[in-house]
Amino acid sequence: MRVAALMGTTLALPALADTLEASATKRAFSGKPLLFTADQDTMVAEMTEVIIPTTSTPGAKAAKVNEIIDIILKDCYPQKDQKTFLDGLAHTNELSQAAYSKNFVALDTTQKNDIMTKLQAEAAEQRKAMASMPADKRTTPFFNTLKTLTLNGYFTSEIGATQALSYIAVPGRFQGCVDLKPGQKAWAT
Repeated sequence: MRVAALMGTTLALPALADTLEASATKRAFSGKPLLFTADQDTMVAEMTEVIIPTTSTPGAKAAKVNEIIDIILKDCYPQKDQKTFLDGLAHTNELSQAAYSKNFVALDTTQKNDIMTKLQAEAAEQRKAMASMPADKRTTPFFNTLKTLTLNGYFTSEIGATQALSYIAVPGRFQGCVDLKPGQKAWAT
């Protein structure tokens, strides 16, 4: 059974990589999002910047994490999960309108943080409510999907791997255990 699973993964990963590369090329060439509308794409960029803001290192917007999320959602998530994500974006604007009479992208930084905090609290409540549900009925809350994709997209981007983390290009010498200096960034792997 394990051999069959391993062979399936071995055969599927190159095909997935080709699909993702083709989508990335299509998005780069057209300059347009694949799954999102232009407004949704801008909104996702703003939301990811709240999760990983620009500090002494570039943030999620500079790493174009919104583009990564667009491609991964389109190519790797089933339509049901895509719809959940898009519904989450609409809900975010509803929260923004109710609290500040503006869409999310028009909010200032404090207001954006407030809305994201509300989304995080809602996600925690959804997780608690789903704990008693059968596994096949559970869904991942929008905020959790956004946060996971943001972190994965950022730390696998060139900016995240080389500027937010310490990075040594491969090939390099293997050092199994390296002490970190106080305040040193963690190593990219």
